[in-house]
Amino acid sequence: MRRKLAGKDLNGIAERERAELQRKLGDVEQVKEFSGPWTARVTWRGGFAAQSKVRRHTIEFDEPAAMEADDSAASAHEYLLSALGACLITGFVLHATTERVRLDSVELSLTGSFDNILRWAGLSATGNPGYRSIQVTAQISGDADEDQLRNLWDRAVAGSPVMQTITNPTPVFTVMQVVPSQAADPAASSAGREDRPGPDRPEV
Repeated sequence: MRRKLAGKDLNGIAERERAELQRKLGDVEQVKEFSGPWTARVTWRGGFAAQSKVRRHTIEFDEPAAMEADDSAASAHEYLLSALGACLITGFVLHATTERVRLDSVELSLTGSFDNILRWAGLSATGNPGYRSIQVTAQISGDADEDQLRNLWDRAVAGSPVMQTITNPTPVFTVMQVVPSQAADPAASSAGREDRPGPDRPEV
């Protein structure tokens, strides 16, 4: 739902909210809380579908019909592009609002192509299955000159957690645990996976 951009609000953020956020960012304990750990719990939903639980939100994933999937939701790599775009917008709005710059519109277009998708499918042992590069094009309109808007954009790029996670080497540690098969336990219910507790996972 889009926030109302009217009244005393600047870019949909009230003066009280701006002041409170600045106060929190100056509080060491609050900054620790903002810093994490952030967690997601992702479960297989059949076929190529998956579901993620983050805080009180649910995110659905699937693959395109061209992959012989149901195409019931966006794919994980499309969410990656979207997460990058949303993070850049959030940072840009923060800096613009702090500088009292009124924004009319911010729209990003993000594109990327896989380097070697056959690696993902297990049909190649070499190459990078991920995006070889990502192109971000921003169209921004606001009550500021071009130099100021570019400066705000550069600050948003440099300070984006998602941008910097992608562009900097970020260690990812994986642990795989084998749990008892439901099919091997006659007493196990087949009523669904959602209510069945899963193994503890390490924080990353």
